[in-house]
Amino acid sequence: MFLTVEELRALSTFDEVAGLDDNTINGYMLRADAWIRRATKRSDLARTTNESIQQDLKIATLLLVEYIWYWDQPETKEQAISHDDTVKLGSYTFNKDKARLGEETGNDELDGILKSLRYKPITGAIFSVRNGES
Repeated sequence: MFLTVEELRALSTFDEVAGLDDNTINGYMLRADAWIRRATKRSDLARTTNESIQQDLKIATLLLVEYIWYWDQPETKEQAISHDDTVKLGSYTFNKDKARLGEETGNDELDGILKSLRYKPITGAIFSVRNGES
């Protein structure tokens, strides 16, 4: 995981998320990590020594935990079938039409981080070179 339970509690903008028990927070962080792996198509990010990438991964984990927690709430599920185009999550606004599982969340900051971490091969005639430090 890219973030500790204590860090998540300190950084969360939701008192409800910060107040969750350790096991529940760990479960959300595991789901966020899985989302990051699927969205970036990279399983090597946990081994990175690049501090900028590590910071991006912490931010992405925090935003995804809050996002996943929000969508797990019964009221949010009911609202999802309504005809509203946008949803407010604290200080974030998500466009429901834009969000696609495993790709974009509708949060520009989070989507930008996930896109920047994607594996981008540069192919030659016979070989592939991995672009970016990890």
